[in-house]
Amino acid sequence: MIPKILSLAPLPADLVKLLIQQTPDVPDFEVISGHELSDTEIRKILEDAEVVLGDYTFKHKITEETVSAAPKLKLIQQPSVGYQHIDVEACRAKGIPVANTAGANAVSVAEHTIACALCLLKNLFRAHTSTKSGGWEQMTLKPAELYGKVWGIIGLGYIGRAVAQRLKPFELGRILYFDIFRQESSVEQELAVEYADLPSLLNCSDIISLHAPLTETTREIINESTLNHMKQGAYLINVARAELVDEKALAQAIQKGKIAGAGIDVFSEEPVGAHHPLLKMENDKLLFSPHIAGVTDEAAGRILNRAAANIARFLKGEKPESLIY
Repeated sequence: MIPKILSLAPLPADLVKLLIQQTPDVPDFEVISGHELSDTEIRKILEDAEVVLGDYTFKHKITEETVSAAPKLKLIQQPSVGYQHIDVEACRAKGIPVANTAGANAVSVAEHTIACALCLLKNLFRAHTSTKSGGWEQMTLKPAELYGKVWGIIGLGYIGRAVAQRLKPFELGRILYFDIFRQESSVEQELAVEYADLPSLLNCSDIISLHAPLTETTREIINESTLNHMKQGAYLINVARAELVDEKALAQAIQKGKIAGAGIDVFSEEPVGAHHPLLKMENDKLLFSPHIAGVTDEAAGRILNRAAANIARFLKGEKPESLIY
């Protein structure tokens, strides 16, 4: 029997097969589209499936019950960087490898991060709304330069590195980074970054961007205490995980003028509601976006192609890349 691949992503089965077949010399296989199927129908298909292509909309969760219903399953390939809808520990217990597409959206998120910082520093949101409504605040908007500023990066993974690389032409005063793993000196020199402990980074940085994964160590790494360590007038940019930030504490810090503002792309509740503490604030130095930093067309293409190539590696008997464990 040829291997069966269950696709939980909202993609036609023919397209998934075509993407996988872009890799030369892939043996024959079957793709079954399961995004619109019921849980009962999915469990039936899982009885024979060897590979699951995960759902990037997170509609279909992969739970302990899911993997228990899949005796032949040998790989779960998630076509996204995030995999919070997958019970990784249940997969580990069953010996089922899980892979994601780490780094595939790094360019998109890095560009979004720097765009947020420039918009906040240049006061572009207020400039746009004021000018459109007939105002002319040429001498009162007080835009600032990125040149010479200190930027702090929390989490120097794929995205943090991509941010650092793209900051070089702006000639910042310093680029600091904090990570649980300090990089080798050659990497620090290549990226023009300096390692700093978290309090020092918070105290020195004019802009702080978050690029860390969500773990028990990083959960609410930005809280009332760490916000009080931040430099007066600094900006916070979160394009990583909402749970890295205590949102109520952030709103209070901005309200009190402890920090100047923030650019937020991720929220603890999505879609975000009008009751959210940050959305209730009237502040020109708040910039919101609906979790779009990593969903450019270009990033989506890289993600799907990398996921398909990884499934092709498995079908050819090779070790998949970007394994979560």
